[in-house]
Amino acid sequence: MAKKKKPQLFSPFARLRRQTAKRLHVYTRPSINFFVLISLSAAIVSLGLLLDNASIVIGGMVVAPLITPIFGFSLHLILFHPKGMMRPLQSIFLGTIFAVVTAMIVGYIGLFIEGESVMIGQEILSRANSNLLFFLVALLSGMAGAYAYAKPEVLSSITGIAISVALVPPLAVTGLGFALGDVSLASESFVLY
Repeated sequence: MAKKKKPQLFSPFARLRRQTAKRLHVYTRPSINFFVLISLSAAIVSLGLLLDNASIVIGGMVVAPLITPIFGFSLHLILFHPKGMMRPLQSIFLGTIFAVVTAMIVGYIGLFIEGESVMIGQEILSRANSNLLFFLVALLSGMAGAYAYAKPEVLSSITGIAISVALVPPLAVTGLGFALGDVSLASESFVLY
């Protein structure tokens, strides 16, 4: 007599989880494209910060791919896959370093071009004050990002989520703070990151 198969109540969720994990696996690898986009994003954001221009800062945030490895790391953390956490964690770590170093270079170029007249404007100062409300923004953005990655029909929303999280501007302020010799500014903005 043949055994009856048990109905799998959660098979749609298991399939959705596998598809999401597969999609994130592709995008969480540190690649040349990832580092080029991080560097360009950090350069654009840094220039926007030095010019005290919010539009340029937002434009630079659209380019940044840093949110994807964070989603990948979170997924592996939730599913408790320690081996899977290493690749996204490597991307996050190296992307962070690339962004800060790029911002430092742009800061030195800004100092060279503008001299001592480089001003710390409101766009820079707003990325150096951290509080609990920023944590809530990150938490809600993470929830929205997880939902968008799990539902391909709303995946186009990911750009808006990346802007709301705004990971690159605090990193850019960190690099600019080092370039301007303001360690307090650099450390405060890194805490916000």
